[in-house]
Amino acid sequence: MRTVGFARRGFTLIELLVVIAIIAILAAILFPVFAQARESARQTSCLSNLRQFALATLAYVQDYDEVFPQSAYSMDRAILQPGSNDRVFTVFDAVMPYMKNIDILICPSNRPGIDWQSILATLGLRTSGVFRYASYAPNFALFQDPALPPGLFADDPVVPLAAVQEPVNTTMFFDSVYKRANDPVIDPRCPRPVGPFGWDNFPGDPRHKDGININFVDGHAKWYRRDAKIPGRSFSSSGEVDTYTLPCDLSGIPGGAPNT
Repeated sequence: MRTVGFARRGFTLIELLVVIAIIAILAAILFPVFAQARESARQTSCLSNLRQFALATLAYVQDYDEVFPQSAYSMDRAILQPGSNDRVFTVFDAVMPYMKNIDILICPSNRPGIDWQSILATLGLRTSGVFRYASYAPNFALFQDPALPPGLFADDPVVPLAAVQEPVNTTMFFDSVYKRANDPVIDPRCPRPVGPFGWDNFPGDPRHKDGININFVDGHAKWYRRDAKIPGRSFSSSGEVDTYTLPCDLSGIPGGAPNT
């Protein structure tokens, strides 16, 4: 009885190399697409955080006689003084009871975020102990920079909601990073910070597809290109100027003084 044999045939080296080359080409095409999709998801999550943050801030404002909190207060004395080791109650602390969770303060593309505890430590101050990191910075004109060393009471007032002439164009919080005087600037157009804690230390951070997520006093949040323009004009000694200059300056109130 004859046994019928079957010849075994495998892939040749050339065939294997062709398959590998095709896989490599597909990977080179698809990996950037996957990365963009992942960043789009992070951008959307961050924008959602800022929308919730805006609503929480407005809830605070409604409960406190329609005035915005200052960016920082002393928890240990009437006036916040650098070098005092005072605990600092920030705008984030003020709004926190209105948030559902502290993770709202963290952008998925910017973990862990700005180290506020370390910044305050360089000024001889402490945090409240409730939070340490946040990926966003406040509009110092709206929440009032306490001007370390601070102004006194009437010279450094809180801002009432009624004083905001253009709520839809007035920023509240935005994607940001902390920059010291000797750090590389976020953009060649940005000035170097002149102090340790002011609007110029917190430029907008174009972390999302070269753009910045921002929320506004009317409660909406929106993504802006790094060189986009936000409507609104302010008045200085040199005349009328744009209130905001992205990505360098997102502090100010349209109709008021810029860079405050």
